[in-house]
Amino acid sequence: MIYQKFFVNRSADTSADILLAIGWASLLQEICKALGKPDKQIMLTFQNGSYEITLTRALQEEQLISDTWISFLDPLISAKQDERQAKKGRALKDGFNYDEQREKQKQMVAQRKLLDPRLRSPDAFWLQDSKLTQLRKDGPRPDFAHYQAINMMKVPDTFNALVLRWQGLSPEQQWLTIGLLCRLFSHPENDVEAASKEWERLAKEQGIERKASVTAVQVINPTTGKGSNTPKSDHLTSGGVESFWLLELLKFKGFLLGAVPYILKGSKDRKTYVIQPATAALGTLTRIMDDFRTICWSSSAIKLDILASLRLAQIFVRHRLNELKSGEGLAEWEKPIMSVTHGFDVAFYKDMGSAHATMNVSTINVPSWFPPFKDLAQVEAADELLQEHLRIIRRIEGYQGKEGNDELELLRTYRDFLSGHDLYPFWTFAALYGSYLFRQREHEKSVKLWLPQLTKKGLDSLVMNHQNKHKELSPITHNRGFQHIASAIREATVRAQRRYTQENDNRYEVRYGLGQELIRKARYRDDFANALNEFLFLYNMETAREEEKVAKKLQRRLTTDDYRQNHLRYPVTTADIEELNDLLDQHPTELIAKMLISYGYARLEAVSPTEANDDKTEDDVETPADEEE
Repeated sequence: MIYQKFFVNRSADTSADILLAIGWASLLQEICKALGKPDKQIMLTFQNGSYEITLTRALQEEQLISDTWISFLDPLISAKQDERQAKKGRALKDGFNYDEQREKQKQMVAQRKLLDPRLRSPDAFWLQDSKLTQLRKDGPRPDFAHYQAINMMKVPDTFNALVLRWQGLSPEQQWLTIGLLCRLFSHPENDVEAASKEWERLAKEQGIERKASVTAVQVINPTTGKGSNTPKSDHLTSGGVESFWLLELLKFKGFLLGAVPYILKGSKDRKTYVIQPATAALGTLTRIMDDFRTICWSSSAIKLDILASLRLAQIFVRHRLNELKSGEGLAEWEKPIMSVTHGFDVAFYKDMGSAHATMNVSTINVPSWFPPFKDLAQVEAADELLQEHLRIIRRIEGYQGKEGNDELELLRTYRDFLSGHDLYPFWTFAALYGSYLFRQREHEKSVKLWLPQLTKKGLDSLVMNHQNKHKELSPITHNRGFQHIASAIREATVRAQRRYTQENDNRYEVRYGLGQELIRKARYRDDFANALNEFLFLYNMETAREEEKVAKKLQRRLTTDDYRQNHLRYPVTTADIEELNDLLDQHPTELIAKMLISYGYARLEAVSPTEANDDKTEDDVETPADEEE
């Protein structure tokens, strides 16, 4: 029989299926290497409800014979595990020394705190600084967080039993088992029951442990757990779900390669992110996840979802940027992000004291609002947009770093924007965020600690790159009436606030609460129009008063230069209001209102490198995870 294409069904329809596919692809890579046919382009593709795994060169069934013994996974070694394995007559010699690696983690965290602040940020990864390189080299193994999760979720016994069972097979027995797995996954429909029976026959012939099923643990099977798990509700059981042991072994391998487990900031709760392959080589996926583990640090539950999505996109953008600048490997990262990965499957585990319980499984999509990465200018624009959004999301936090109702509403709205591939929730977020930062700035005396604004350039980029479900939005943002009224909102809010606090200029009243009032009235056109007209009446009256003062002083009609030299603002004309009314005739009131507020609170100038570097908070300092004991 010829083996080149394999299928892993989405039988559980959770991240467990992805882990199984990645684990099987990894074993195939080791198989090809052992047979002297290394394959660095094993492809994973999701289609028709299964993950297809394709080898570059086909394997013959009769070739699946070798004297090479495959280790595959390292067992978890710790003082507790040594004691338990000793009672079973086993000794753990080679593997992941958990206690030693945990000590290295503590030392690395302590050393990082001594570094320059710019090197204590996740973004320092892109600097390729020699001090950071050495710090990571001296630190724990990259898979420390995975073994930490296995330990914290109290499944090292199960994990070690699987690893040692595999490693206890002789080379001949391993290759007989590999043949079994090849037959299982070579069919579009995986007959796991038949494979289990085949294993029992093989084990009987070889005189090894025959039991085919083991308990499926939640760290790699988020929707399974101890309790009642029966197809029919005719009785209750207190056991867990059973699974074929070889599948569980492969899932643990996929967990080490394709997942990132986190302890949530300020709690003992956990989240695990598993990458969703679309069409990608195994090597590409593992490189993505290696970078992701380094650059995406723990945060609160909702914020971490957002950061995970944005950081994943940033990895693609930066790799493409490096390719275009160096002229090497131009084809690998040229594809749209969503053609390589759709995002993450996410499992949330609640700490219950004695154990962790799965509370929620979900998905978070990768951003879809990028142009094709064809030239350097497009990629640099995408990178700039991502940095802008990362700066803003990281700074959304309440008093003492805690998230209150306002912060949670903002973060949930932004997450809805990422999950839905729809720009409409973003305008809700941007409008709410404008009022939020305005209030924060009112109470924050230090300008350096002011929350960053969205930029007009960034908003324009989103409008140009995002395909709206109903109508194109660029005619809205190009409308002169829309632009002038957004400018009036800006002048009466964030610009007036800056004049008052930094320039000692109090000629114009700071309109606190304007954004909130317009959002409240946005549901109905008449209410919104009345609220907006009331603001514009006061705005024009105040503007005319200051114009009159300068005109009297100069004894002539004001010119454009006079407006600029005297820092005067421009009035809104009746033509501007009529043009905005035309937009309200063509589009939903809420959309126009929220876009108007979003642009009104946005800054016109781009963020300078100095500002970006200054915008670092203590949240970037990594802390050790000592909670597992």
